[in-house]
Amino acid sequence: MSKKATAAEKPSYTPAVTFAPDEAQPGGNPLDDPDRRSGSVYVLDPDLKLAIEVALVTGRPLLLRGHPGGGKSSLAAWVARKLDWRFYDFVVTARTRAQDLMYTFDSVRRLADAQARIKDDPPLNDFNYVEPGVLWWAFNAGTAALRGAPVETPELHPKSPAIERNGEVNRKRQAGHAVLLVDEIDKADPDVPNNLLVALGSFEFNVEETGKPVTRLPTPPEETLSRLLVIFTTNEERDLPDAFIRRTVVHWLQPPTPTRLEEIAERHFGDKLKGRRTLAKQVAMKIDALRREADALGSRPPSTAEYLDAVRACLRLGVTPDSANWKDVERAVLTKPGVPPQAAPETGA
Repeated sequence: MSKKATAAEKPSYTPAVTFAPDEAQPGGNPLDDPDRRSGSVYVLDPDLKLAIEVALVTGRPLLLRGHPGGGKSSLAAWVARKLDWRFYDFVVTARTRAQDLMYTFDSVRRLADAQARIKDDPPLNDFNYVEPGVLWWAFNAGTAALRGAPVETPELHPKSPAIERNGEVNRKRQAGHAVLLVDEIDKADPDVPNNLLVALGSFEFNVEETGKPVTRLPTPPEETLSRLLVIFTTNEERDLPDAFIRRTVVHWLQPPTPTRLEEIAERHFGDKLKGRRTLAKQVAMKIDALRREADALGSRPPSTAEYLDAVRACLRLGVTPDSANWKDVERAVLTKPGVPPQAAPETGA
């Protein structure tokens, strides 16, 4: 038994949370969720579990670093499912503002409504134009549904409640507990992560157009874990501000060993690997060799997600790493060269 496996069974610290093992064969067709962003399955290393627990006991966001395809984005939904917490996610782009995660205000629609008013119409209700963002839902789903209107003032309630992201799933989970994934934070302008930390540090932000503050539900004094776990991911495309890194718990996802890759394949494919575990091992060894080559050349190594794609392709198409078509699968799924392979010389009359 490896040292890592031993550490997973008998941690040398007092665990803050316990995650039950995943099912041997996840439900549903993997073609509908190739990246497992639904949280149906995840192979959790002991050091990553400890990082999650540190984030929960300190109330700090968790920053996951590492190469694309290493499992950063799929972790949050898995943790939320295991803890039975609500789950929200936001994919950052170069145009993202920090306020986009808090709320948006439809000033264009409000202006149009104001111009269409006639003399005896009631005054406009600004709460109708507020759209809560994922951070607001994670802080307080109750006030988000009312778009920030006071509960005790029914006449200010909006015409329609706000629609909760992942609402069908979240309504079945614990109220007041949430996991929020902010994916690819390195794509944003440097001001964005710093501005988010203001709200995350105080658990409060203000809706300027209505003048109402948004606050997180308080944590009871007897509880020792934060009720909100925020997970940021970065692909290292841009350096993050030092002030942001200082206020997060940082964990680097290291590439899995061949043995760990085999375990990941078994967890993802379940019975589909029955009698074919040698295939998972052979592809894992190919991945390991390609990673060593990539490190030597300074090029991009194949990811865990690409390993799973290669295994899935081999299982379905009947290809093995020692068959004639393996190199074609390798180029299409793993190495993905920037130049086309040299064409074979033409033959014939």
